[in-house]
Amino acid sequence: MFRLLLLTPFALLCAAQDVKVSWIGQSGYIIQSPGGPTVVSDPPGAGQNFLAPTVQADAVTVSHAHGDHTGTDTVRGPFTLVDGRPIRERTEMAAAGLNFVLIPGFHDNNGATPNTVIRWTQSGLGFAQFGDFGQAQFTEAQLAGLRDLDVAFIASNHIGITPQGVNALIRQLRPRVAILGHFFCPLGGLPRNLTLRDVLPAVDQVVFKPSTFTLSRATLPATTEVWIMEPLANAATVNAASSAAGVPVAPGSIATVYGEFPGVGACRAEGSPLPTSLCGAQVMVDGKPAPLYFTSSTQINLQVSSQLEANNQYLAEVRMGGASLGRALITVLPSAPGLFLVLNADGRVNSAAAPARRGETIRILATGQGAVTPPVADGEFAPVPPPETDTFLGVYLSDGKLIAPRSSALLPGSVGVWQIEVALPDSAPTGSLSIVVVKDLVSNSLPLSIAP
Repeated sequence: MFRLLLLTPFALLCAAQDVKVSWIGQSGYIIQSPGGPTVVSDPPGAGQNFLAPTVQADAVTVSHAHGDHTGTDTVRGPFTLVDGRPIRERTEMAAAGLNFVLIPGFHDNNGATPNTVIRWTQSGLGFAQFGDFGQAQFTEAQLAGLRDLDVAFIASNHIGITPQGVNALIRQLRPRVAILGHFFCPLGGLPRNLTLRDVLPAVDQVVFKPSTFTLSRATLPATTEVWIMEPLANAATVNAASSAAGVPVAPGSIATVYGEFPGVGACRAEGSPLPTSLCGAQVMVDGKPAPLYFTSSTQINLQVSSQLEANNQYLAEVRMGGASLGRALITVLPSAPGLFLVLNADGRVNSAAAPARRGETIRILATGQGAVTPPVADGEFAPVPPPETDTFLGVYLSDGKLIAPRSSALLPGSVGVWQIEVALPDSAPTGSLSIVVVKDLVSNSLPLSIAP
């Protein structure tokens, strides 16, 4: 009874709040309840090259003895250690006003290396850190303690379970969200780990997320989703059109790196080919200088090389005078549409004051098109006739109606700009609508006005 009374004020406080989740890298996460406790779960060691947590932790979990999960010396305290290393039977303990349940398991299917699954409830959501869980299946006793999870931090490892095996476990557990970690990331981690290219084809319902997001019971997905986050970094790369954090980009597209880049002046490229150095700054992507459109002390626009392999991740590093000013992750998919604006048939930007008309052809200016035929060298203007994209795309109005594009190609005289021509149906609704493009991913939404 005493323990229940002790935990009740914390539980009430956390239940009323959203929770903020950040991925450090590897299997390390920061879970913060505003006005309540902060949990750092399985922090990677300093040698993993990820950014160390800057928050004050109230509790730190460690699932097993491997050094990439035991970086408690990188965490600020004082904190209570929730230590799974000595656990051989189901155990409960209190820390930071939260109740932690430690469920013993193994790092592999042979039962050779212990690995404890740690479960707790924070901000009204049920979390579980699976560490390097490597069993091919759960025991009945383990399942009994892991039902009705909201967020599962789970991943494959190079010794035990495969990505396909992880997907099978996720299907069995059916958490609302499964967040994948432990794969090798260009920002840090163990090179022997699996990569995103190994993981991505094996899992269902993948959703890409930024390094930090806020979650509550009201915003949980209705069915299980598998989330792939970006690790914490001192810069971030986004689609230049959508600016959506955590969303991948495509080969040949326009991207923006945001961060703090002291000493970098405001410069804009003129002509073609685009320079790979502007105001003395460069952005090295996979070790090669990227073509640059614009630089400033907080924002750099670049072209993602058309030579990068899709379904992969790369390091983007802003450099000046040999010094590194910022490091960001670039996740590349075959295509990743982002929309800049919509032009009416008369060339005016579509708006409530300048609506399109039924039956006329509008143009969507975008980026994220992916491969084009014939290919165009990085940094070079698109020629006439313009290189075309493949036809696997759809344009949707907010009424859910699919419109087949009339053409999809690069915009002549531009670098990385995608032009999609669409004839508005005679039956299209009028008034204020929205429009999106779907090609591997769903683009950001743009307003679209159609005259009656």
